[in-house]
Amino acid sequence: MKNDSLELLDQLKEVSKDLLWVSESEAPFEVFVWENTTLEGLDHRMLLERVDRSENTTIVAQDLDTFFEQATQIQDWQNESEQTIVSQYQQLVDTLKQHLSDLQVYRIGETNLDLYIIGKTADGHLAGLATKAVET
Repeated sequence: MKNDSLELLDQLKEVSKDLLWVSESEAPFEVFVWENTTLEGLDHRMLLERVDRSENTTIVAQDLDTFFEQATQIQDWQNESEQTIVSQYQQLVDTLKQHLSDLQVYRIGETNLDLYIIGKTADGHLAGLATKAVET
């Protein structure tokens, strides 16, 4: 792995380290790099293999801004600590956009979801963040 990818991993770890994705559960983000995998070769079957899910598992793709819309909007009713979390999410999205191209979010599953935010690094690998959500 090149230094650019290692630096990206460090940056993503830093901006996501205290954030939890809130659904009916709270889950941390995990940073990943998939070397020798390209966006062109990433179809649903390959993605399901990568994340160790069965081939009939539901996948829904979503754009990055829609996925993070609620998490990145400061609301009048939020207290200072909630607004700080929103700022952290804004920084996370900015970091993803600065360092990854062709960003896409994949929601894998139905009730117990695996969430993958995947983009292409400057050296052509796939990288991003993974987390979990529970939605009933």
